[in-house]
Amino acid sequence: MFDYLPIGAMVDNKVFAVHGGLSPTLHHVDDINHIWRVQEIPHEGPFADLMWSDPDADKSGFSVSPRGAGYIFGEDVAERFCHTNNLKSVYRAHQLCKDGYQILFGGKLATVWSAPNYCHRYENLASILELD
Repeated sequence: MFDYLPIGAMVDNKVFAVHGGLSPTLHHVDDINHIWRVQEIPHEGPFADLMWSDPDADKSGFSVSPRGAGYIFGEDVAERFCHTNNLKSVYRAHQLCKDGYQILFGGKLATVWSAPNYCHRYENLASILELD
């Protein structure tokens, strides 16, 4: 069933929601429509990037992720993606946050983590996101 879930979602044409993050090969949200979804997540390419990439407030541009899949991306990347697509922000998950969420890049990107005490050892909080 996971192979049939959407890659991402647009909310009111202002918020892009995705599991992981951004890709150096996808500049427009509409580019996602060209990715064949009904498949397992590949090991590389734009689909994998959207699932596994992570932001880093101390980086700029894209760099290889130490996770072995996706990329690390900086504020400039998120800012450019939001500007190009006329978005207010990008919301994502995929990255443990001690407080259950993290807001980066002047509010252009937020991570929402929904698993409290992840793996019964991180003693992290969880959160949910409500858009109004």
